Formats: sequence, C-alpha cells, structure tokens
Amino acid sequence: MIMLIILAIVGVVNLAVLLKLRYAFRLLRVPTEQKMMARDLPTVSVCITARNETHAMTQCLERVVASDYPKLEIIVLDDGSRDGTSLLIKSFAHAGVRFVEGKELPDGWLGKNYAQSILADEASGKYIFFMDVDTLIERHTVARTVDYMLQYQARMVSIVPIRDDHWQTSSLMTTMRYFWALMRFMPNRPRAVANAWLIERQLILDQLATDTSLQLSVQLETVISRKLVPERKYRLMMSSAWLGLRYEKSWESQAETSIRLLYPQCNRNLLQVVGLLLLLGLMLVPYVAVWWQPWAWAVIVLQYLVALYYLSTVWSRFRLVGALLMPVTIAQEITLLIISTYRYNFGVITWKGRPIQHVH
Repeated sequence: MIMLIILAIVGVVNLAVLLKLRYAFRLLRVPTEQKMMARDLPTVSVCITARNETHAMTQCLERVVASDYPKLEIIVLDDGSRDGTSLLIKSFAHAGVRFVEGKELPDGWLGKNYAQSILADEASGKYIFFMDVDTLIERHTVARTVDYMLQYQARMVSIVPIRDDHWQTSSLMTTMRYFWALMRFMPNRPRAVANAWLIERQLILDQLATDTSLQLSVQLETVISRKLVPERKYRLMMSSAWLGLRYEKSWESQAETSIRLLYPQCNRNLLQVVGLLLLLGLMLVPYVAVWWQPWAWAVIVLQYLVALYYLSTVWSRFRLVGALLMPVTIAQEITLLIISTYRYNFGVITWKGRPIQHVH
C-alpha cells in the first residue's frame, strides 16, 4: 500500500513536470514563422572568451565569420591559454577576427567575468553577443536574435541551446543543466544561460561598474537578468532549427559546469539541496519497485513520455535513447549535486582550471 502511494506521488510529480515544461516551451519558444522586419540595424560585437580551446575554436570561429549580419565585429580574448588557442584565434585575422590578449587576473574577480569585462570595454557595437567556444551558430542566428530582441524591446536576451552533435558519450550522458533552467524559470524571477546571450553594451558596462558582486558571481547573467524584471526588458528564448544555435560539449566539461552551478542554483541552502535530492531520488523509485510492483511500469512509461517530450524540443537526435537513459541521468545528477554541495562547503570548485574561492 505504501509503495502504491509513493508511485502515485511520482506519477503526480511527472504530470506537474509535464505541465511546467509545456508552460515554459509555450512562453520561451520563438515562432518559426517570425519574419525579419525592416529596421535600421544596430551594430553588434560578437565577444568570445577562450581558455585552452583548441578542440573547438576553429569550428566556432568558422561559423561566426560566416554570419550574414551586416554590422558585425568579432573579438576573441585568449584568457591565459596554455595550448595553441591564441595561434588559432590569430589565424582568423584575415577574416576580421580581432585578437585580445588576456590580462593577469586581479584579486576579487572570476576569470570569465573579468575576461567579459575586458571584452565589453574593447567592443564598439551597441550590443554584445557573448558566446562560449562550444556554442555553434548558423549564418542567420545573430540576425534573428537581434530582430527578436528589437521586436520585444528587450535589453538582454539569453538562449537555451539545442543539441545536434554526433553519437558519443557526451550526447547521451548529458547533465540536466537546461532542464533546471526551464523548470525554475518564472517571469518575475527569470533564469539566464551563459552559452549565448545578447545584451546592450552600455547596460553591462554600467552593471559591472556599479555592482561589485558581479565580479565573483558564477551566475552573472542571471543576476543581471533579474535586475531587468521591473521594466520587463529581459527575455529567455528557446533555440530551434530555425534559430540555429546549438552546442557541443564534452562530458567532462558538462560535469564541471554542473558542479560549479548546482549548489549556487539551490541558493547555497542545504535544505533546498536535501529537498532536491529527495525529489530526484523519488524519481528513481519506480525503477526499483518494478521488480515486485506491476503498477510501477505505468509510472515508468509516464516518466519516459515526459522525458521524450522534453528531449524532442532540446535535442535534435537520439531522443528515444536519451529518454531510456533517464534513470541514469537522474542518478548522475544526484551525484553531481552532492559533489557540488561538498566542494563548495569543504573543497575546491574550479573554473577552467582556476579555483573559485569565497564566491558570492
């Protein structure tokens, strides 16, 4: 009887997840029939921070250089790479890519935040399109993002990317980073993602000058986005084949990112961590109970369909296999959350090889 009650609770939770995902997709999905409007296009600076990125730098820059946006400058900062990243960046000088040498990291800054502040100073565009190296765009991505931003009169837009890479471990053993971004998103308390975001240059310069907490924030984008809530000037949008923004990230890099973000996303509150662990653990109960409780199969099928609904929007390939691996993904997320909580309280969190200490 107790197991039936637990299974019923798991079923209700899955239905609640389905409703929240449906709400998020309807709110954040960009209509593919959206038409480009005739405008006086603003200047845009694509700004990329790079640190030991020889594995992805060339493909990233080839796609940015091929952009059809007419008023575009491209700036890449090499943040102390110890491989051939700087040489790869400089090899694109003929295509108009401007190389910026990173500076020694001062006290009171995280490496990426400081690199982005340097890029904001160096940029000349009215808007800055910040990108990670493992983010890939199509020719039209910048133009369609700018048009979307202007249409909604936003001052900042960030984009949840889709996956479209080949069969490999990182494709299937992915983390739940973007799932949490969607599940936790609320218009009055938004979330931002760091893969790709477009922002008014003057806005980020003003924020970095007036809010020193941003220097050490691992969620710099989210902090800024929430300041725009009163004037409704921030938008989170879902990528799609129409928008053409996707990412390819190794499993190791995905795990490092989740460890860095999971505990802060729980507001560094141990009660929230425990609550999330219990919720994730609850989702694994049907896979254990199925050995003696036939009703567990119904819950498993429901959970599979919910996972398939989610993956059909954020993955271009391997959705069926990804949904089947959902219990493994959940178990992995539990492990990453425990590691994140432990390291923030008793160990060391790293970001591109640099330790993070006393993060606010």
